[in-house]
Amino acid sequence: MKILILLISSVVLVTSCEKSDDHYYDYQKTNITYDGTVYDYLIHQPGVYDSLVLMLERLPALKSKLNDPQNEVTFFAVNNRSFELAIANLNSTRMSAGLSPLYIEDFNLNVLDTLAYRYVFDQNIDIHGIRNYKDGQTFASSKYDYTMHTQYRVLTSSGIVGGGEQQIVFSDVNESIYKRYWQSTNTKSVDLQVTNGIFHTLSSQHDFGFGKLNKYFSTN
Repeated sequence: MKILILLISSVVLVTSCEKSDDHYYDYQKTNITYDGTVYDYLIHQPGVYDSLVLMLERLPALKSKLNDPQNEVTFFAVNNRSFELAIANLNSTRMSAGLSPLYIEDFNLNVLDTLAYRYVFDQNIDIHGIRNYKDGQTFASSKYDYTMHTQYRVLTSSGIVGGGEQQIVFSDVNESIYKRYWQSTNTKSVDLQVTNGIFHTLSSQHDFGFGKLNKYFSTN
């Protein structure tokens, strides 16, 4: 009986060893689809993207773009918490300077438009397309051709390197080739297929605008 147990254990050990890191690296997430546009999805997630929807009401051209089923876009969505963080940081700075608080409905439209379009791309950007680029890829954002950077990574799961959740590291390169000047955030979920493209959700720890609200609104 002991010999039989040892033989079974040996087979399990050999099978486990045959699963190299490549096995986990090749892990594929099942695609999730939504029968609607980017904007459709946003408005049907109450309590999640309300601030983003409010911003889009102030930017009708962008709202129309995200709601057009004939377009092909990739959108990195910012949730309510990300707006709360950005606005709280901004208003803390403004309070220190003796200035009144500002909110989404108060922001200069030209600046708001510039920042909002950094999350929108006129092409499909998904895990499959970027995962083989070790150093990531740069993409020009919609309308303003502002350079943003995407890099694939997969988290460790149960001690297995590369066996966990797939993410995109999404970065504002701040017009620099040096990573020390970049500002980065991670995705919370990726590759939702909508009728007009690809939908990614950014982490709740992301500060909307990559800290740029302070740059533009902290002094006036």
